[in-house]
Amino acid sequence: MRQPLREYARRGDLAGFETRCLELLENGELPLSDLPACFHDFVAAGMGEHLATLAQMILENIDFKENVQEALAVACAALYACPSSDELRRTAIELYRLVHGGRPDFEAILESSGLSTGGPARSALRVLDFCLALNVGDTLISRTDGRVVEVLEVDRHRGLFTLRRGDRSSTTIPAREVVSEYERIDPNDFRVIRQFRPEKLSELISVNPVALVIGLLHSHGGSMDSDQLKDELVPRYVSPSDWPKWWAGVRTQLKRHPHVLMEGRNPVIVRYSEQGVTLEAQTWHEVASFSHPARWLAILESYFREQRQQKLPPDPDLLQRCYDRISEYVSRARQRRPAEALAGALVLARLQAVGETGSAVGESIAAEILREADDPSSLVAALDSEELWMLALDQLPLARPADWADVVVKLVPSAPASQLDRLLELARSAGRIDGFQRHIDDALTDVLDYPELVYWLWKGPADPSGLNVADDGELFSRILETLVALDTTLNPPRDGAKHFRSRMKAAFELRGYGKVSELLRNCDAASAVTLRRQIERLRGLGENAREHMLKVLRQRHPGLWARRAEPVAPWEDPDVIWTTAAGIERKVAERDELVNVKMRENAIRIGEAGRLGDLSENSEFRFALEERDLLRARLAQLNRELSIARALSPQDVPTDHVGLGTRVRLRRVADGSERQMTFLGPFDADTDRGIYSYRAPVAQKLMGRRVGDSVLLAVDGKEDEFEIVAIENGLAVEAAPAAGSAPV
Repeated sequence: MRQPLREYARRGDLAGFETRCLELLENGELPLSDLPACFHDFVAAGMGEHLATLAQMILENIDFKENVQEALAVACAALYACPSSDELRRTAIELYRLVHGGRPDFEAILESSGLSTGGPARSALRVLDFCLALNVGDTLISRTDGRVVEVLEVDRHRGLFTLRRGDRSSTTIPAREVVSEYERIDPNDFRVIRQFRPEKLSELISVNPVALVIGLLHSHGGSMDSDQLKDELVPRYVSPSDWPKWWAGVRTQLKRHPHVLMEGRNPVIVRYSEQGVTLEAQTWHEVASFSHPARWLAILESYFREQRQQKLPPDPDLLQRCYDRISEYVSRARQRRPAEALAGALVLARLQAVGETGSAVGESIAAEILREADDPSSLVAALDSEELWMLALDQLPLARPADWADVVVKLVPSAPASQLDRLLELARSAGRIDGFQRHIDDALTDVLDYPELVYWLWKGPADPSGLNVADDGELFSRILETLVALDTTLNPPRDGAKHFRSRMKAAFELRGYGKVSELLRNCDAASAVTLRRQIERLRGLGENAREHMLKVLRQRHPGLWARRAEPVAPWEDPDVIWTTAAGIERKVAERDELVNVKMRENAIRIGEAGRLGDLSENSEFRFALEERDLLRARLAQLNRELSIARALSPQDVPTDHVGLGTRVRLRRVADGSERQMTFLGPFDADTDRGIYSYRAPVAQKLMGRRVGDSVLLAVDGKEDEFEIVAIENGLAVEAAPAAGSAPV
């Protein structure tokens, strides 16, 4: 079978092209409409001048009257390829006269172009084609400064064009100048509307925004992204606050437009196609443009929704093409990237469920991958969309009938919150709710490592029967304590901290901060003091969340914000624990040991004891639960203390009176013996080394006193009178003792 003419041209096979043209010409089958594109290909390959003889032969052997428009197109393409051919020039002029000779302005435009007077052929052709198609009301744009003009008048006899600018001034120029200065522009182009009909813009924005966007696309060569669209429209035509809603509505309409292609997510790329695009063509274009299973699934689900709305079935050919494309991806990824292969295979399973694609019988490729995996939970955990998780959980019982329940329990810590109700349902159906409970216990012990599970617990399981979950107050306290610790003393991996903050912010915002507000309104005065301190120290949730919580707390306990009549001395402030940086480090280390060692060991003991049988008679299980409660209480206390701890620096320490961080030399009045005391925070106290908590009774008696003052102190089991002999900075570097870890 002989190849189409265009294939010869694309390969630059001029000899083969000439032979085939002559064969078709002899048989009366030469497709004239194909020749201009072929000539263009040869010109691009630098072979245009060799076409003159062939083109003239073709033009001499066709009937102009039957194919005059096509013949003119061939003659112009040939002359453009061979601009030095006088024969082609004469033939082109003859054909122009046959097509346009009846127009009163034709001869003037022909003369102005230079085609009949020996001017450059290519320039002349541009003038003729441009000006012969130009009419009153057409719009043009300057090639140099982007100024838009409108054709106001055409002088048919002299070949002159009067052009009106946006400021209503006008100018009259000949055809050749029009071509050199301007190019055509669609009358609906955004630049035309902005300069000639600006009053129409507000109407388009509200009534026909799709037309507005298409006009913008014309002004940008047919393609823009959503960021560029926003830059053009905001804030001049659309306010920043209205933009998200406006763009969401327009985006939905654009997806249904037959001439618009959309691809990408952030930013969305919008393209205009003059030929028109079907929904199937657009869907295929997007599928073919990506190699990402989650994106494929989103594209296909959007297509399925659109077809359902139109009450039309999915196109079988499209589904099969998508299936074949994704199958290739799965085949390439299966050996070295099994998680990616599973994701792609799940999309194939979705396609199989919708239409007659792939294998009609037998298990899906996704089930096969899960069945063969040594650790299927790791493959599912790597899926990066909730929709893919849903498909994977559908496949698990089919793929692994013997151990699917084990996989389900193992997935709980890594599952997105949206899938935990489903996992709980599966675990309950398999009699494995105890395994699910162990993960809940771990999450309540260390909420930072389980952001999705904690979010789900806060939101509330759909069916909590059989589970032992913390009440809302306890969970709120643990979340707040951890958030404060993240801003002060904890230093986890950055991504982990960011994800935890993000999920807790979303949890608090549920139902317009409904649960948070209820808890804050119901807290007692003592709890409110700690809550206020914690909330004020939150930084990672954003100002809105923090201000909302403080507002609710202020309404419930306005006394917390009442100004004290007199300033409170630092050692009397109940809302702050002053300590050294080393003291804070020791407390953090104690908390880490509690969470990472003791609580994990306790969780193991609970699990082992729970497997021994009847829990009502199981003393080991009961003791392990009691130990867990004690450990949790200790953790809560540590978090509360750390949440209000503030580090002392040497610059904070007074030496004119006894205060936080001072070292005091005392002389017993009775016998003249001396002793030394340093007053630091409760985290630093070490009486063997003479370091006392400033909150201890003996310290409180001395706070604020000066050198020369006498005071009764209970020391060494008896009360004596002591005189303050000297006051020093206990945190000064030169005063720090060599032994111990606390800088005193």
